[in-house]
Amino acid sequence: MTQYFFADESGNAAGYTPKTQPYFVIAMAEVSNREAIAQFQTIRQRLHIASSFEFHYYHMTATQKQAFFEGVLSIPFRVRAAVVLKNNAPIFYRSLNAFNLTVELFARLTLRSAPEEIGNDILVVDGATDAFRAALRIRLTEECNLINRPRPFKKIAASTPRNDDGLQLADMLAGAIREYAWKNDAAYFQTFADKVVDLWMI
Repeated sequence: MTQYFFADESGNAAGYTPKTQPYFVIAMAEVSNREAIAQFQTIRQRLHIASSFEFHYYHMTATQKQAFFEGVLSIPFRVRAAVVLKNNAPIFYRSLNAFNLTVELFARLTLRSAPEEIGNDILVVDGATDAFRAALRIRLTEECNLINRPRPFKKIAASTPRNDDGLQLADMLAGAIREYAWKNDAAYFQTFADKVVDLWMI
């Protein structure tokens, strides 16, 4: 059965300087379909916010975040994430520009899974350009050919959080994971920690 992987990032993939934030995170939320998430409306009603309100981690108050993470506990999803400490990552990752680093992280995070975990599924990436989707598709094909693995995704699509609730979920997860890695704040991360199947710390 086809699974959907909704992907988003948190932080800036560009190289580390004293003025930039040190951690960059990508997160993939795996769900069984691309339908609207019913629990989102329940959360909005609880918070007395508009039915069109979009959940974005860094645009929300602590009260809203707590309600969100409590409200999604009943959703069957799994999480895979990569966390990069940019100034302390292996030199290979530090040598990449922001575009190629993001492509590489998505490819390697995907292929850390077993073939039966991600195989012929659909990846939806927040705001992905045609160039990004093509580069990721090529990178995955290269690696899969080397290890004789079937393709993990039959389709890599671009979308926006307004059009896909799964991307709002991915945004919230990526933000909470980044707070956990950067500030050692597990307040939100611990609510979904049992749904995390891969937390790759680089």
